[in-house]
Amino acid sequence: MELKELRMDMMKSKKSNPERAKVLQAILGAAQLGAKEDGNREATPADIIAAAKKEAKLAQQSKDAGAPYSETTFTVTAEFLPKLMLADELKVTVETIVSGLVKSGVEKSPKMMGQVMKKLKDEYTDLYDGKSASAIVKTVLN
Repeated sequence: MELKELRMDMMKSKKSNPERAKVLQAILGAAQLGAKEDGNREATPADIIAAAKKEAKLAQQSKDAGAPYSETTFTVTAEFLPKLMLADELKVTVETIVSGLVKSGVEKSPKMMGQVMKKLKDEYTDLYDGKSASAIVKTVLN
């Protein structure tokens, strides 16, 4: 989503759904602040995704601590976040990476975990859960 679209959505939501507007405003503010701190530039879709992740993480921390939080935050931030791979998709991806490394001459062993995780991070950033990926890589390499 572009910055302009986010602003428009926020403005439309102010009267019809103030709680949604508040979450959108927080995402907008965090995205703009991040962009400003990174060379005083206009916020990009990547900044918006990072801001949405941050808001979701803060809401989860509040929930875990028993502090007040809004379910709306989780709903709204999910709209901005890329969809994560399912476990089966992640396993196929890991197997493909391992196969590629083996073909390039690397011996398959648990020691190649770092290489596999680096390749996952480089090529599939934000598309997988780190804990799940780590467990799947361990399983595939053993």
